[in-house]
Amino acid sequence: MKIQVLAEREQKIQTEVKEIRKVFYCELCNKQYKLAMEFEAHLSSYDHNHRKRFKEMKEMHGSSSRDDRQKREQQRQEKEMAKFAQMADAQKQQRLQLQQESGSGSGSGSASLSSESRTATALTDQEQRNTLKFGFSSKGTTSKVSVGIKKPNIAKKQNVPISSIFGNDSDEE
Repeated sequence: MKIQVLAEREQKIQTEVKEIRKVFYCELCNKQYKLAMEFEAHLSSYDHNHRKRFKEMKEMHGSSSRDDRQKREQQRQEKEMAKFAQMADAQKQQRLQLQQESGSGSGSGSASLSSESRTATALTDQEQRNTLKFGFSSKGTTSKVSVGIKKPNIAKKQNVPISSIFGNDSDEE
């Protein structure tokens, strides 16, 4: 019985001592001091003040660099979205131009339906080829695709064979 009371008393004393020592603990430097004088000397030391200034500088510059990084990322995404929108507009203009060309050349109503469906499939085939084309034809000549520049209406377009990166040459006509 006496032993338990003494053990409980020692535990209480130890917890109180730990609570008192928490007052003399520097979290910035991760150092524990037993006496108030030692702790005060530490607070006025070069080491403590240097770490304090370094932490403040790091916080000040860390947040600004993070903000700058986010701004740059957002600007990059906006540029990409603008490019995609410009490409979509150019494709719409090409579609309209092809539809107008095919619409002016068709004679009867049933013939125009079949030519419109052929034009639509030819248009999708051309878009697929443009996505796979990297500027090289199978004959070794380069072809450049300009986006957003209107070309004069040409009566007949030249068919240039295009080799696919997948090696499927069945698209050549």
